[in-house]
Amino acid sequence: MRLLLLLGLLYTSLWSSRLNEEIRLNIGNESNTVKLLYAMNGNRPLWIGHAKNLNQFTQILQNPYYNYKNKLFKQDIIDQYLYLVHNNMNTDENFQELYKLEIALTSSYIALGNFIVKSDVDWDSVNSKLSDLKASKDIKANWEMVRKKGPSVKDFFKALVNQNIENFYNSLTPLKKRHKALINALQQYQSMYDIKKVRYGDNLKLGDNHTRIVEIKKRLAISGDFPQQNSYSEMFDARLQSAIVQYKNRFNLEQNNMIDKVTIYYLNKPVNMLIKDIIVNLDKLKVFPNKFPSEVVIVNIPEFRMNYYKNSYSILSMNVVVGRDVRPTPIFASKMTYLVLNPTWNIPVNLVRRDLIPAMEENPNYMKEHHINAYKGWGKNSKKIKNFSLSKLLPYKNGGSIPYRFVQSPGDDNALGRVKFMFPNKYSVYLHDTDNKDLLTRRYRVYSSGCMRLHHPFELLELLKPRLKVSSSRVDEYLASKKTKHLSFNKKLNVQTVYFTVFERNGKTYFRKDIYGYDKFIQEATQEEESQHSFIPMVQETESYDSTLF
Repeated sequence: MRLLLLLGLLYTSLWSSRLNEEIRLNIGNESNTVKLLYAMNGNRPLWIGHAKNLNQFTQILQNPYYNYKNKLFKQDIIDQYLYLVHNNMNTDENFQELYKLEIALTSSYIALGNFIVKSDVDWDSVNSKLSDLKASKDIKANWEMVRKKGPSVKDFFKALVNQNIENFYNSLTPLKKRHKALINALQQYQSMYDIKKVRYGDNLKLGDNHTRIVEIKKRLAISGDFPQQNSYSEMFDARLQSAIVQYKNRFNLEQNNMIDKVTIYYLNKPVNMLIKDIIVNLDKLKVFPNKFPSEVVIVNIPEFRMNYYKNSYSILSMNVVVGRDVRPTPIFASKMTYLVLNPTWNIPVNLVRRDLIPAMEENPNYMKEHHINAYKGWGKNSKKIKNFSLSKLLPYKNGGSIPYRFVQSPGDDNALGRVKFMFPNKYSVYLHDTDNKDLLTRRYRVYSSGCMRLHHPFELLELLKPRLKVSSSRVDEYLASKKTKHLSFNKKLNVQTVYFTVFERNGKTYFRKDIYGYDKFIQEATQEEESQHSFIPMVQETESYDSTLF
């Protein structure tokens, strides 16, 4: 039996018919979803006379958890006519205003639902910008976005019938824990008005006394990095030192035991810029799965960090090296199915041109010193070429099909280290050990050609041993043999790379540099619409800021 909403407001049959008729006559220019939604209700009102739905929805429109950009969503029309419902309206005189209110509410209801699912970003435009990088800069930027459809008419209608609009919207919200953390951060930074700039001056260190220290403590208190106090001393004390360490961690600044000009630059960074960073990360949630698997390895590329999650808790976390800006690590999901102990490295053709040829031009003995062998062909019958020389490669330096294959032998100096973790994908990227551990201790770990190098690969190996089809002792034996060994999993492990430049950790908000420029693309592809009122507090800026610095 068809579900029809029962009006909670008593009105005459004549007035009811007039309102129904006005709705039918005036939805011609509305979206198909609006038309279908009214059709499911027999062209009867969906809001007028349904106080619970009406009150719930008008409150949700003002709730930043859902409308985090405070978009208009026809709130101007709704506010213009909503007073009629609350002020003893004359149904004979006001039915025209009421049908306008009715249709505006329905249109707004659908628009907000679609915004929660997809945001107001033109994701096709973002994809085009990523594709254009190949032509303009020879950069292959790959992001497998999860493109979602908006809610169905049936779902919209069901939520109205059941009078549970908020539960419905909440069910649409992606990655709820991360979303909630970003909303909390957004509200915190939107509340940071009238921040006075900290004066520049000489570097400050523990034990120093200076009037600028009072300014710094006040500024850190505003962002929650230093305790709020009635008065602040001019002493650079241990508490300030701890606050500075935390603040620098949140922005990935150099830990040099002092307050330098870079620190002051970040303290003075306009709140507007940080708010925009938070909002673009809320937008990004829309193109990832609504929920990550309960057991998954996640690499957050701008954070240069890998986490192994089990039941939503990180059981292993470590630094990673990711792809350079000209060779970005792809954003995608896959499943880890096997690992390789003592791997060889088959050098990709693009790296032969970009890296191997220049290295041999600089050092003719490069291949011998790094245990790299050249082969003619790719099959089992391919032959090793003795005394391979640079002259054989130079004809292919700028193009052409290279007829040689280059393989680095297993060993401690192998570029892949002693173990690599394989999750088959079309980008030929994986997690692996490395022969250059020093890079993993740097702040900006963007040195690879797309693969992800692990700081502590053997800790991950230890966690994965129960998944292997061989015993733990055999794994150790294979590793010690220094011979290449492929080991398959009994159970696949989910792997996901992500690109979040703002995230929560231990109750604090962390900001990272937009290393590939993807956030900028998203901001440029956002469909502009005038908000009911600005969601970004206006801050007086007395100096220009380059967001690419430091």
